[in-house]
Amino acid sequence: MIRDFVSLGTRLAGQPDPRLRRGLVFAVFEALSTAALSVLVLIFVREALENRLTLERVWLLSGLALGTVIFRMAFARPAMSNIFVATHALMGKTRLRIADHLRRLPMGFFGSRRSGELAGILTSDVALVEDIWSHLLGIFTAGFIMPFFVGAALCVLDWRLGLAVLVTLPLAVVALAATTPLFLRHISKVLDAKSDANARIVEYAQGIAVLRAFGRQGDGYRRLTGSLERLRDALIRAEVAPAPLLSVYGFVVEMGFVSVALVGSYLMLGGTLAPATLLVFLVVAAGLTRQLSELGVALLALRAAQKALRRIDALLAEKPLAEPHKAAPAIERFDVAFENVSFAYDDGATPALANVTVTLPARTLTAVVGRSGSGKSTLAHLVARLWDVPRGGGTVRIGGVDLRDIPFEDLHRHIAMVFQDVVLFSGSVLDNIRIGKPHASREEVIRAAEAAQAHRFIDALPLGYDTQLGEGGGTLSGGERQRISIARAILKDAPIVLLDEATASVDSSAEAAIQRAIDELVKHKTVVVIAHRLRTIRRADQIVVLDAGRVIEMGTHDTLVRNDGTYAKLWREQERAKGWRLGGRISADR
Repeated sequence: MIRDFVSLGTRLAGQPDPRLRRGLVFAVFEALSTAALSVLVLIFVREALENRLTLERVWLLSGLALGTVIFRMAFARPAMSNIFVATHALMGKTRLRIADHLRRLPMGFFGSRRSGELAGILTSDVALVEDIWSHLLGIFTAGFIMPFFVGAALCVLDWRLGLAVLVTLPLAVVALAATTPLFLRHISKVLDAKSDANARIVEYAQGIAVLRAFGRQGDGYRRLTGSLERLRDALIRAEVAPAPLLSVYGFVVEMGFVSVALVGSYLMLGGTLAPATLLVFLVVAAGLTRQLSELGVALLALRAAQKALRRIDALLAEKPLAEPHKAAPAIERFDVAFENVSFAYDDGATPALANVTVTLPARTLTAVVGRSGSGKSTLAHLVARLWDVPRGGGTVRIGGVDLRDIPFEDLHRHIAMVFQDVVLFSGSVLDNIRIGKPHASREEVIRAAEAAQAHRFIDALPLGYDTQLGEGGGTLSGGERQRISIARAILKDAPIVLLDEATASVDSSAEAAIQRAIDELVKHKTVVVIAHRLRTIRRADQIVVLDAGRVIEMGTHDTLVRNDGTYAKLWREQERAKGWRLGGRISADR
């Protein structure tokens, strides 16, 4: 197990840290110095009780004891500092590695996991491993070595009493082995309950507005408190349930002291053991059994960290989207081509796209329309490679290059996305727009905001571009959030732009501003628009109509209306809907 924890640098952070091994070496020498001091004390007490001490021996033993203390202090500081620094550095890299791993996973992984659960792994599980690893690994190493050497010294002093000290260890190991499965079972429940509690807290915080709007905040609160109560109960059981068996372990270890007392007394009464030797053994055995008791607790804590470690390992074992093994050919044009693409979100599920073959020419605007569930968003997500087309399921190409042959960093430099649901992060407005181009100057950000019709409202904020936004940008309107999202995309200036009906959830006054911002964004770009309001894409160079994952029509607006197919029916439905309001239809003369 020690080997597992020492190798955590390679397993979790992806690289070792020599400071960890160096710290453990120092911890070993610290333990040896402590053991040597105990042996010197043992010799000193025995010599004193047997009246063999002389001034020279006192000076010699005192000098050796002082030397061991100095050595122990000299080793303790680098042991602690190396272990702590290496642990925190490696676990910091682990968090970054997990975050990087998450961004390479297909979107289906996130659909099956709650955000609070992932947050729990990134925070609670990693923190548990980090805390136990940094605080107990050195202690465990020292605690294992010291009893071994002190026990060996006792056996040299008197092998009979030495064996009496150690005779209970096999029983102690059995007791600890019986405690461990029960402890780990409850720790697993604690970790599961903690993940559920994290998810409930995130869900409650994000959904409080909806719960209030529907008068259901009591239900959300009850679900949250129920989850927190289950976590509380799991924590209590994890402490209480193993306690009897852990007490048995402590009792068996303490029986080593009783064994020394009984065997020593028998030998002393038989005349084969000096009283001074028995006294020395009793003093040392008391400290040794206490050290072994602490060692058992440390071992259980390390096993708890192993349990959390397995959850982290399981997350890192999730298969990411494959990266190409060789450099991709240079992309010189930015048309997007779907070649016989079929895609389903799960094995055996109904395909979201079926044998789709369509080309989206460079520097043109292609609108993708269809009823809900027809595959519109899936098509856009495949262009951004949020999912992978399975081998044998066709190919998506940019400039003639298979997306699977383009490294992620290169691909995402070529694509900007503006979706209906805008994600803003805690931080300033400036930082949120700079996500499109992290090293952009302030002037570049302002120009992008002006092009996105966002500069006026940003400038009116209390601190302008330095105004801090809460998570999700809750203080901004939907139209304002959308324009910040467009400013990001304008600042990025990618040659391919994906739009998922950016004006669908805003009012008519904001829609006009956003439409002007989009017009600025898509100049000279390859644009894919997922359209719900057909009047916004009448001027598209090409309209692709999807139904049940298949391309059923393709052409310009006028051509599709003349053909009187599915698109024409959708167009007429929306035109009729324009004349309807709550309470009935508005007459034509009004």
